[in-house]
Amino acid sequence: MKITILSEIDYAGSGFKMYEAIKRHTDIDIEYYSGKYYNPYGHQENTIQSRKQVQNRINESDIVHLKGDFPPKDGYMNFKILHKPIIVTVSGSHFRKKEYGGYGKFMSYLYSKARIKTAFTPDLCYPDYSSIWTPHPIDCENVQREWKWRDPPLLMHMPSNNNKGTDFIKSVFAKLKKKCEVQIIKGLSFKEAVEKRKEATIFFDQFKVGFYGNSAIEAMQYGIPTAAWISPFVKMKKERICPVITEARIESKWVKLIESTLYEEILMVNSIEAKYWCDKIHSYRAVAEQWEDLYYKCLNHKTYFTEAE
Repeated sequence: MKITILSEIDYAGSGFKMYEAIKRHTDIDIEYYSGKYYNPYGHQENTIQSRKQVQNRINESDIVHLKGDFPPKDGYMNFKILHKPIIVTVSGSHFRKKEYGGYGKFMSYLYSKARIKTAFTPDLCYPDYSSIWTPHPIDCENVQREWKWRDPPLLMHMPSNNNKGTDFIKSVFAKLKKKCEVQIIKGLSFKEAVEKRKEATIFFDQFKVGFYGNSAIEAMQYGIPTAAWISPFVKMKKERICPVITEARIESKWVKLIESTLYEEILMVNSIEAKYWCDKIHSYRAVAEQWEDLYYKCLNHKTYFTEAE
């Protein structure tokens, strides 16, 4: 099987990681190409060197997989793609509906040419789009759990943009300053940020869009207890008990929750569960196994579908 992944804008390098996971853990012939974009954090990418070479690769592929919010069409990244089965994996604010904190730029019907539609976060699995959650990948299986109790505890937040709900987190931190050390950190490189998160007693990810993102799994891979707002809209299978600390977006409830959680015994259990969750759901091996199954289903189904089977 030959797969070509295209990503017009791969902000956090998640498209590259998906490619790397599939290449490492399957026998699929897969390549990945991204458009040029502002990449201040140093995420891995594979920008296009020869457009002719990439188009030839597309023509030879069994499936073209689009990672990102831009809908499938001939002319996607200036390539002809619709003569091939298409998979789309949305991942960000351009697709996210306005009522859920996004721009709502692309409506679900615009993805109708895709044979399979998935999302990197389950808050994007709208009923009029798809129910298939294909989690963010991270190379975490050989990473050791490193969380340690600190006294006083350290609450940490690292906003990379304005979509993290940082003002809400600041208001919660302000009420906890007497009991905790708090840090809101900006401007680090990707590698610096990953190392810094290891110091957190609890890492606070995002509180605006309804699920956790890359920063959260970069913390959980080390067993760092992680907090985020998970929307009531998000539905998971019963066997998937997510360890992310969450509550309704009400300041008083979050203050009470964190105060009741700040005990070494409680957070040690959460640390173990966070590492287990990251390895089970987000590891390269887990992600590759899911995509291998979906790629074969894509080729074996002549009709379009949106439900995981």
